[in-house]
Amino acid sequence: MRLRLFNKTNLIIFLTVATASCKKIDLTPKDRYTDDNFWQVNANVFNALATCYSQQISGGQQNSSSAAQAYFYNEALSDNAFCPLDVNVGTPTQISSGNDANFNAGINRVKYEWGSYYTNIRSCNLFLENIDKNTTLGTGLIARMKGEARYLRAHALFRLTNFFGDVPLITKVQTPDEAKTTPKTPKADVVTFILKELDAAAADLPKRDDLAAADRGRITKGAAKAMKARVLLYNSRWAECAAVCEDLMNNPGVNGTYALQASFPDIFSTGNKYNSEVIADLGYQQPNRTWTDWSDFGPFYTGNGATAATNNNLVPTQDLVESYLTLDGKNIFEAGSGYDVDNAPYVNRDPRLGYTIVYDKAVWVNNLGNSQVIYIKPGTAPDATNKKNEAGPTATTSGYYWRKYFDPTAPNGTFNYGENIIIQRWAEVLLMEAEAKTMLGQMDAAVWDNTIKKLRQRAGFSKNTALNFPGNTSMAMIDQVRNERRCELAFESLRYDDIKRWKIAEVVLNHPPGNEVRGAKFAAGNTAFLKLVVRTFNPAKHYLWPIPTESLQTDPNLTQNPGW
Repeated sequence: MRLRLFNKTNLIIFLTVATASCKKIDLTPKDRYTDDNFWQVNANVFNALATCYSQQISGGQQNSSSAAQAYFYNEALSDNAFCPLDVNVGTPTQISSGNDANFNAGINRVKYEWGSYYTNIRSCNLFLENIDKNTTLGTGLIARMKGEARYLRAHALFRLTNFFGDVPLITKVQTPDEAKTTPKTPKADVVTFILKELDAAAADLPKRDDLAAADRGRITKGAAKAMKARVLLYNSRWAECAAVCEDLMNNPGVNGTYALQASFPDIFSTGNKYNSEVIADLGYQQPNRTWTDWSDFGPFYTGNGATAATNNNLVPTQDLVESYLTLDGKNIFEAGSGYDVDNAPYVNRDPRLGYTIVYDKAVWVNNLGNSQVIYIKPGTAPDATNKKNEAGPTATTSGYYWRKYFDPTAPNGTFNYGENIIIQRWAEVLLMEAEAKTMLGQMDAAVWDNTIKKLRQRAGFSKNTALNFPGNTSMAMIDQVRNERRCELAFESLRYDDIKRWKIAEVVLNHPPGNEVRGAKFAAGNTAFLKLVVRTFNPAKHYLWPIPTESLQTDPNLTQNPGW
């Protein structure tokens, strides 16, 4: 504590008394927290760690997107979705437009994405630097909490590298002057640090089987290892990724027991939180902590008194719908698939299509338990009430709605959803193993049976042509695996990163005038595909986001990314 306003005489008297008594004088205030006593209070320690948790997936900086909003609307950065009104939801359409007037170093989304993750990193650094001041929680619990904070910091750094490439590696609480003089660290060095942190976290974290019920939702050993596999996958370190996945798959006694849910929809059920498939998630609970974003995703009208969407502001694309295979394992455009775009486009398709997306004449069950047919094709609704869901500017602009993540337990007349948002689940581990093995040239029937076949069986495929290696399609094996990942994980905030790391973004995100992003075949009297939006992806610059202008002005040691 700083001592002030002592004159020389008083200082001599003070030192004399202190020396003579040989006792330490306690100058810590008793009426407020200081650095000396804040961390001695257990509740303060738990609250500090809770802050680190709450800042995951954006949301750490004032005015930035909430975690749920960023999670869902990131889909509109990819070829999976389109957002018609994006100004209040992180401007994904402005960014995916590729237009310099809309996507540049000065826009709020760029500033908030950068600022949010560094806010999260600072919270974790503050926690890690101070938790050892606590003398009552015990070394075991403190080690576990450190592991949680190290995972969260590593995840924030990982997200930053995905968006920006080389970024400052900040591992301590900085002074204002230090924050103004911090250069970028090469991405490879940041990744090395992330991997070491995840290893250290895994060593101190419990497996999920050992968590008390009150601790469900906390980061576990399995989560740290699954995140390590994702980091390795995203950085094309296939052999290492496969090794981590196989460790998770083969050693449940060490890493925790995980398994696919028997029913695909049950993964996202509010009555089935923290189920066997969930590795890491963000916890929500009625009525204390909820999110409202789904109110803009689902059918516009779902019955009197039911919770229904206010408008439709995140619509699936025709390209995503077309990615779902037929039940015999064929791409819909292959000879013999039986695909009939005009008369039966959703018949004989991968069941995950219907679990994920609401298409024309799909059956919907609302939060009152009432079911109805959703009429989306213009001119087909039997009455004025059902007509509210038909494709158009006040309903869905693409001819599709989202189904995944609908929470039927939301209170009537509200959009307060309590479903947990899943960050990592067991299906992704299987898909990472399949991708890594394919890239290594090691995909075979055994790997296929442990990964792709299991996912398709759970989805509802039953024909051997779809279930058995090497699949019933002319698609290259890597394209099959990537397509499986897309269909399984659609609407789970992973597709944008995937198309960038696969270096296919300039193919799937370039939609010039005349070749706009498409919706269903509901235009021109239902004879043409709906045209949604023009997009541009410049591979010379758009694989990395620009460093925010404000950060460059504040810290002259930062340099801008290429092309910006």
